[in-house]
Amino acid sequence: MITSLTTTGSSTHGDLYELDAIAAVIIGGTLLTGGRGTIAGSVLGVLVFTTISNLFILNNLQTETQNIAKGVIIVIAVLLQRRGRQTAT
Repeated sequence: MITSLTTTGSSTHGDLYELDAIAAVIIGGTLLTGGRGTIAGSVLGVLVFTTISNLFILNNLQTETQNIAKGVIIVIAVLLQRRGRQTAT
């Protein structure tokens, strides 16, 4: 997709997209400890995470700050999942 949009190819295209994919799936409700997710949850996670990323861009945050914020969002989502899992058992 990136190559078709930019009409160039580079080995650095798509760097840190795995971070976005993991964050979107976690926000969508899939457990990192080996749970099953739903397509609807993953799509919802993508929409939420894309909205957050767009807000970062609109507020002119530096790329480094955006990546740190995305990492913090992942950590918070994992901690919330662990907390919810502990109270359920």
